[in-house]
Amino acid sequence: MRQKTIKEKKHFAGTGKKISYFKIFKNDEKAIELPINIVVMLVVGMVALAALLSIIPKSKENLSVDIIDIKIDNGTLQEGSVATVSGAGEYKVRVFARVYDKNNNPVEKASVTINGGGGFGVDQTNGVGEAIVYLGETISTKVTLRPNQKSVALKLVAKANGYYDYEDENAVTLYQK
Repeated sequence: MRQKTIKEKKHFAGTGKKISYFKIFKNDEKAIELPINIVVMLVVGMVALAALLSIIPKSKENLSVDIIDIKIDNGTLQEGSVATVSGAGEYKVRVFARVYDKNNNPVEKASVTINGGGGFGVDQTNGVGEAIVYLGETISTKVTLRPNQKSVALKLVAKANGYYDYEDENAVTLYQK
């Protein structure tokens, strides 16, 4: 005589029939909750994802930077992005720049950084998109030209919220006479 399993004894005592789990699942009222729960979790997850994506700021447009003039060691203004210096040595450099968006509107509160030749300077644009960057306010930030060096290129980086960063490796060029 065959021994009955615990499941057979519980549900089908004395019949000798095995349990069909599909029939138990089919007749169980709680079984319908699983697909509904999955659908509800999926919908809530998609709503949360959409809300998250909507708060991520998107880059609006590109920046454009114009170098208006350059002043070397409190000398005369030299218009444009190229200036000449008298010879080798360390120089204080003042660069006047304007930052625009793609529609030629001034960009306020853009950070303008210029570095190169050992010098470094940073400024933030005002309400009309103008920034005056001073390199050489301290001894360690002066621009240096060596005797055998004919020119030095200064790199400009402009950053503003909602815009792509602007970089120009040769924004300002200083030539030695």
